Amino acid sequence: MGKEPLPELVSLSISAWSFKARFALKHNGIKYRTTPYMPLFGEFFLRLRLGDWKSKVTVPVMFTPRDGVLHQSYDIARWSDTHTTRPEAERLFPEGKETEIRSWNAKSDTVLYFGRQCLVDSLLSDPAQLRKTVPGSLRWLGPLGVALLRLIVTRLQAKYRAEASSTSLAQALAVLREAQSVLRAQGGGGGSLRGRYLVGGAFSYADIAVAVAAQTVKPLGPPYASSPRPPLPQFQAYQEEFADLLEWRDGVFTQFWPMGAERKAGKAQ
Repeated sequence: MGKEPLPELVSLSISAWSFKARFALKHNGIKYRTTPYMPLFGEFFLRLRLGDWKSKVTVPVMFTPRDGVLHQSYDIARWSDTHTTRPEAERLFPEGKETEIRSWNAKSDTVLYFGRQCLVDSLLSDPAQLRKTVPGSLRWLGPLGVALLRLIVTRLQAKYRAEASSTSLAQALAVLREAQSVLRAQGGGGGSLRGRYLVGGAFSYADIAVAVAAQTVKPLGPPYASSPRPPLPQFQAYQEEFADLLEWRDGVFTQFWPMGAERKAGKAQ
């Protein structure tokens, strides 16, 4: 018998949802290969592989050797928890806690939907920022690469209009303040938030979801994000308010993102 193929993660480097999936996979020591996704061009080939010409296709998508196709970062994270190669790793979905974890994931999406719309609007209104964001795969095209990225971003704006209309800055801030309040309450309202967790007193996928959502306030950079999101002007005024939440976010990545798992995109991870 031949060697079983690695799971394949189709992902977009700048996508927060791809980021959530990667965090869970790395935490659980899952070896996988990455196929970079390029909106517009990549969608046709992904639809071809999925045999789906009607549904809204989004990434991340994971093709597994035995368990079919996983279409959401949440499902990829749950799958990673049942296939972990790190027995010592904290369970991301501890028994009896999934309802709370799912709720925090939905709240995370509320923040990220608004953040994505802010990013799209910022790129379309700021030509200099758009040029800075051109991925390496298009940079060699010069001005044509910028034009293609503008076309891609314009299509993303239309594709995710419904999600964008379901959220707002006020809703995003409410989620972040709720997370901050829950974490602060564990220490009597003072001190560093590091070492505190949103569900059940232990690290879980809820912490991953909210830590990634906190990127809207202040993006992470390398080594955690090879293509960090540009700063979002809508959130700049709130960095001081959420300073302790951002420190907590940094602590989550420092403690639970296995640095030894880093590889270049496209190779086994």
